[in-house]
Amino acid sequence: MNRLSFWNRISRILEEHNLLRHPFYQAWRDGTLTIADLREYACEYYHHVAFFSVYLDTFAGRLPDGELKRRVLENLADEVGSSPGHPRAHNLLWMDFAIGVGAVPRHVFVRKPLPEVMALIQTFLSLAKSGTTSEVLAAFFVYESQVPAIAQEKATSLRTKYGLDATACRYFTLHATADVAHAAVWREELDRELEAEGGNFEAGLASAGRAAEDLWRALDGIHLQYSLRSR
Repeated sequence: MNRLSFWNRISRILEEHNLLRHPFYQAWRDGTLTIADLREYACEYYHHVAFFSVYLDTFAGRLPDGELKRRVLENLADEVGSSPGHPRAHNLLWMDFAIGVGAVPRHVFVRKPLPEVMALIQTFLSLAKSGTTSEVLAAFFVYESQVPAIAQEKATSLRTKYGLDATACRYFTLHATADVAHAAVWREELDRELEAEGGNFEAGLASAGRAAEDLWRALDGIHLQYSLRSR
């Protein structure tokens, strides 16, 4: 396998697990979720959003000084709100969304996530702690490469279907553009790592598939637990 074949396989993984085609996000786009559905989603998914800085920090802590570590730390600075273009931590931007759909912050913080959400967090945390560099970068790419299109659709629906204000939509309006750059970094660094490894592609593909499946299953869990049950 060469790098072109590898990226073609990654594209197929993303196509097979395109989160915009998940029933939960389709209902969000169409405005058929209730505010209660959105509130429960916000409370559940907050924990993955909040943990993303932990994944980055954990991964960076294992890396030698160099370009990759610098770029991971730049992403981390964006997440925690310490870079010029990101003056507010992203988990707090998510909390603004949660409050906008009626959540109480203390209830979000103490929520024990559904098993599918916990599995997603564990997958990314385990990779950050002990995965190879290509495995971690592949998982990060699968996640952040999907975010811009998803965030754009979410923000549009929140404004037009649910009447939320700019503060409640701010997490999504930011990520409609910010994660374009982040995903490009992961792709570039993954390409470089695969070249350095001499073409060890299978581990990266397996990690990408696992991340894509767990992201989908997390939505499955939320969809079945809340939006379907409320019908």
